[in-house]
Amino acid sequence: MYEATFRLAGCESGSGCGSEPEFGSYDAITAAFDARLSLWCNDHSDLLLLECETGRREAALEAIDAFAGIEDAIVDGSDAVAVTGNCVKALEATVVDGILDEHGCLLLPPIRYADGARSIRLLALESAHLTHCYHDLLEDFDVTVESKRDLSFDSLDRNRTPDGIGEPLPALSRRQRQVFAAAYERGYYEIPRETSMAAVAESVGIDRRTADEHRRQAERKILESVAGRYLE
Repeated sequence: MYEATFRLAGCESGSGCGSEPEFGSYDAITAAFDARLSLWCNDHSDLLLLECETGRREAALEAIDAFAGIEDAIVDGSDAVAVTGNCVKALEATVVDGILDEHGCLLLPPIRYADGARSIRLLALESAHLTHCYHDLLEDFDVTVESKRDLSFDSLDRNRTPDGIGEPLPALSRRQRQVFAAAYERGYYEIPRETSMAAVAESVGIDRRTADEHRRQAERKILESVAGRYLE
């Protein structure tokens, strides 16, 4: 069994997607509001996790509501969880599902949207199935292979998930990556510290308060991704 993660770009401008609302795809919404979306798709509605700056959260939720309809939402700081009124499959004239079916590839949720593109995680019994899927997707999207691995029985980590197919490393937003990388590279985590968050914020080109928020979000995601292994 083989696993691959493909990043699909090109939907922001309508390629492979519907384009009736102002924001015709979740890809476009993430680009407009510097947000990240994780989507668990159902037949009649979807579950969304929205991550973006607090000051842009309400506008991003309004764009999601205009695109898919929001039945209910829970907001916590810069994060929000929403249940949509429509399934994304009914809103986008996407060719992805047909290509996956044709090549026997299984989509593993969630679909992750960020920076005007989406990342899909696939399983296939043969490596060639993923290769053929990749080439067909190239006809409608700009495709980047973010990861690919052989899921042999020896490689399965059953301490992470019951089936051993663990989630990849946590996905950070562009700003979270920028701030965390700058903080790490400039010695913010050294003892004693070799820089301040004010200096980190200046290097990234944002204010200190916003940089602190992105740093905390990045730290939380990274910590949650590894903490379970050591607390069992």
